[in-house]
Amino acid sequence: MLPGVHDGPLARTYDVVIVGAGIQGVGLAYELAKRGVRRIAVLDRSWPGNGASGRNGEMIRSAFSSPEWINLFHHSLRRWHRLSAELDFNVLFSPDGYVVLASTEQQWSNLQRDARTQAAHGLRTELLDAAAMRELLPAANPELVRGGILQRDAGFAHHDAVVWAYLRAAARLGVEVHAGVEVTGVRVSGGRVTGVTTAKGEVSAPIVVNAAGGGALAINAMAGVKLPMVQSRLELLVTEPMRPFLRTAVAPLELLGYCHQTKRGEFVGGTELPYTDQSASLNGTYRLLRDMAAKWVRLFPVLSGARLLRHWAGTVTQYKDLAPVIGEMPGLSGYVVTIGWVYGFMGAPAAAELLAEAIVTGRVSPVLAPFSPQRVLEGRVIAETSLVVASEAA
Repeated sequence: MLPGVHDGPLARTYDVVIVGAGIQGVGLAYELAKRGVRRIAVLDRSWPGNGASGRNGEMIRSAFSSPEWINLFHHSLRRWHRLSAELDFNVLFSPDGYVVLASTEQQWSNLQRDARTQAAHGLRTELLDAAAMRELLPAANPELVRGGILQRDAGFAHHDAVVWAYLRAAARLGVEVHAGVEVTGVRVSGGRVTGVTTAKGEVSAPIVVNAAGGGALAINAMAGVKLPMVQSRLELLVTEPMRPFLRTAVAPLELLGYCHQTKRGEFVGGTELPYTDQSASLNGTYRLLRDMAAKWVRLFPVLSGARLLRHWAGTVTQYKDLAPVIGEMPGLSGYVVTIGWVYGFMGAPAAAELLAEAIVTGRVSPVLAPFSPQRVLEGRVIAETSLVVASEAA
């Protein structure tokens, strides 16, 4: 039994119901309980962490190009450094550094611009030219190394450990997490939510939070909410343990990829296609497996012949700019979303803390405000150019 998973019946009423027991949902539940909210239920149709929270690349940085992304994800990075101590459980956060790698002159020019923006917002990042980057990444194909940005205090953590830690911490504060409970409807009356309907009966609550990851659009539809977003699939692989050749996390812009090597020696990495793979399927595809294998061997020839341990897929919801959508839905009081997360693992500690504060106090942090649902309703985008997933934003 996972820690904190409640095996008793659902109560008839709660103060907050959160749909989805991934890192966004259980993290938010913990932060709400920490602020004194006592009756919280987190409902998941499968089990905690079964969605994208247990299927991601585990990488963490705040070295982005836009002020909006920098501010949110740097708040999160600071939280990552304290998270194990706060939750009293080792989330296996390794601040071994994170490299955004340029392979072309245009990418290198963009990173030089990004570094100036990062410095203006208080980030300590370093621009490394081709020679310095080849020294940092000796296993990399020099033809793909033009330079890059190194963020030394960034890195990666273990996704399962993080979900487990939040579950334990939330349980200590009285949060109920119910696994195997599917939400079949969101109850609405007079312009506000009144609760949810589940396979185990109706539950009343003045606040319902959609943190359902890849299933978030279905929950929105139950509430009568329409946002121009899609469900998409991302895929990753992990190899057998190998001799250490990569200390930092790496995001090569040219390959639309992201990777790191674990302390046990496994290489973990994913690559993306230059378009959105709109799918609800959790089945891995041969096309992406071949794409990942070819790209990673091209960047790190040492991987040639490495045996594959696992290849898996996860689904997310996304807006065209790939930025998350967080906050109360205009026109539907009490209905709160934290969805659209393509970089949700790294951003979860900040989003959970800031959204909990907004729910409890009614005040939205200026760090969180740019990601409100209102921007999606108005068709506005946040232009972020250092992503390694295809974006439609200008």
